[in-house]
Amino acid sequence: MIRNRLLPRGIFAGVFTVFGCLAGATMLLASDDDDRHHGGGGGNEQRRPPQTLPQSFESTDDLLRDARRAERAHEYSVWIVESSRFLGVPARAFMPDGVPPAFPETVDLPVNIGIIKDRHGNITLYDSGWNQRDYQVMTGSCCNKDLPLQMAAIGLDPKRVVRIVIGHGHWDHAGQLSGFPNAVLYVQKQELKQIDFFLNYPVAFNGGHIRAVNTTTTTTPPGCARTPVCGYPPKTVNEILGKLMKGKAEIIDGRHQIERGMIIHPAFRGHTYGSQLLQVNTGLGQLVFGSDTYSSWYGIRDWLVANIQQTDTIQQFLAYEKCYVLTSRSPDLKTGYNNCIAAHEPASYTDGYPITKNWWNIPNGNCSRAAELTLSNGEPTHVPASPDKVKCVASIK
Repeated sequence: MIRNRLLPRGIFAGVFTVFGCLAGATMLLASDDDDRHHGGGGGNEQRRPPQTLPQSFESTDDLLRDARRAERAHEYSVWIVESSRFLGVPARAFMPDGVPPAFPETVDLPVNIGIIKDRHGNITLYDSGWNQRDYQVMTGSCCNKDLPLQMAAIGLDPKRVVRIVIGHGHWDHAGQLSGFPNAVLYVQKQELKQIDFFLNYPVAFNGGHIRAVNTTTTTTPPGCARTPVCGYPPKTVNEILGKLMKGKAEIIDGRHQIERGMIIHPAFRGHTYGSQLLQVNTGLGQLVFGSDTYSSWYGIRDWLVANIQQTDTIQQFLAYEKCYVLTSRSPDLKTGYNNCIAAHEPASYTDGYPITKNWWNIPNGNCSRAAELTLSNGEPTHVPASPDKVKCVASIK
């Protein structure tokens, strides 16, 4: 079985134990027989949309309440860095619904990582990028650099990272967890269930291709296209499970407030089964990080589905709507969607993606880039006095 080939049995046994404990807890906000939301909406109960899990539904009133409460919390400083870049991706493959008229036939896609610093100097990462080139079969990639090195190069201490919230568990978003051994991983129960389910999908169906992973040896020719397990190669799964088995993980099931001004919102099946968003209170209003559920800012702006994997289009659009609501109180009310942080927006690190216009090439960063989104708590700027803004492309090193 693939399970036995990829991972030690003990790790999976531990995961099953974790799942068993979770199953015994009463965590859902609604039952199958009652699809009303019970999130404390002051009597204004709303029936949740079809296909939406109870613990994934949040009413407009609930979201607005989270936005208002967050505004009374302290503000965070925020940067994003480019963990790596995929070159020459067919635009239609990235945005199958359609692309803006000015789009070329192919686009370069960054892998954006959020860095969020609080008033005490502690850092939360949203996603962790990837650095596992020995099995990665994607071609046309560049600009990869270890995330701790990227952080140090822009004046942020990687040792101050206390938690990592992954938008989902794919290799390009959860691939450097081990680089932050003391950080606590925040992951949705639904994401762990998806990994376990598809890694052990019966080979009698579809010749086992549903279980194909993103390595150089499991398929002929190498690659896995859009198979459900494509994004979960062995090393990434081991990194996620490593956090679980070392007691460095918080398994959550739906909405979760990490602290005042920082809230996880579920986006189940917006990209994968256990996708999640992160709301952060800043001087720009609420920023909402969306990983691959928000792959494209253009997609959010123009209501186009983007980067399909295990995506239910309805759920992706509902996740877009969550950002519209959470950012609706932002200073620039007409363009609150600019505060929706996309993982792979082609216009990142240009004026075309407004939130990243304050960008620069990371010194000794192998052509990777950074952007300073907003500062708070007396945090000085990390942008160099003479920022290098000449876009470059370098091979993976």
